[in-house]
Amino acid sequence: MSSRLNHPGVTAVVTAVCIFIFLVLTLNQHDPGTFPQAGEIFTNTTITPGNIIAVTEFTGYDGQFYYRLALDPFTREQTDFGIQIDSPRYRHQRILYPLLAWIGSFGSPPLVADALILVNFLALIWLGYSAGQFAKLAGRHALWGLTFSLYPGFLLTLSRDLAEIVEAAFVLAGILALQQKRHTIASAVLSLAILAKETALLTAVSFITQRKIWKVAILPLAVYGLWQLFMNWWWGYVPSSSVSVNIGWPIWGILRGFRITNDPRRWLIEVGLLGLFVFIVFVSLHRSKAELYIKAAFIFYFALLLVLTENIWLEDWAFLRAAALGVLFGTAVLLQTKSRIANVCLIGVCFTWLWLAVNLLTT
Repeated sequence: MSSRLNHPGVTAVVTAVCIFIFLVLTLNQHDPGTFPQAGEIFTNTTITPGNIIAVTEFTGYDGQFYYRLALDPFTREQTDFGIQIDSPRYRHQRILYPLLAWIGSFGSPPLVADALILVNFLALIWLGYSAGQFAKLAGRHALWGLTFSLYPGFLLTLSRDLAEIVEAAFVLAGILALQQKRHTIASAVLSLAILAKETALLTAVSFITQRKIWKVAILPLAVYGLWQLFMNWWWGYVPSSSVSVNIGWPIWGILRGFRITNDPRRWLIEVGLLGLFVFIVFVSLHRSKAELYIKAAFIFYFALLLVLTENIWLEDWAFLRAAALGVLFGTAVLLQTKSRIANVCLIGVCFTWLWLAVNLLTT
């Protein structure tokens, strides 16, 4: 029986079932049009062509801009369809997720809200399959791959139509291809990950630390550079304020985030568990059989977390999204570590997913 379950397809199915149950329960309480978390400052729902619903009179959340781009991925207008993009160049560089939703909706505005959810759902299933494959390559049972696909932060990304799931799915697929020595595929897939979210760039940078694979980084780095130049031309060069308000002094953002968060109890639990995870990964680095680039990527993403400002550390909707790739690479390190504490930590990730799912559904 155990051997029959030791297949990446089983990991994908379990992932699908868990996410499907969460989605059904969530959609029983909320309309798909609320997922983008539109705010009246940027979205006028009286003239939007789809079924997006404003949930606040203030700015709302990032999902409304992915929704807008999914209506027209080739837009050159800051305001269209009743939605104003706050920082067009910055938002448009993360084109892959809304482009996939546009394709999935067949270009039909009434289907966009559902397509955004569907793309993330399918991306999680794909991530689950890749995770099962990675676990087997690491000498583990395929079901250990659930520690990738059941990362708690993906619940938040799924609930607000955000891009981190698609980014992580492509990053993990790229790592898997690299582990299987399919370097051309790895390079192409990671290039797509960068088009999902620019933070995937650090994965490509980590390849430079390992002589035998540094060439795999060439295409992703070139794609990033050319895409940024194209965005400058498409929108005209407009410096984005998003970087300056999201990057600051190390650790300062974490301290200020706790001071201004609206839910200090949940914040402390989540940051405490995240900190414990990071500590265990650091302790395990010297024992792990993970490739050098995987360890380097974990360190790079952890360093990025430390310099994020209170705008990110204010709430879990932001910092657990920002931590997604760091946790992904940390999980890869632990899966290739033979220690009881690593196993307990990995199992703890899944229990944290369950705790957060219940918390989101009951509050």
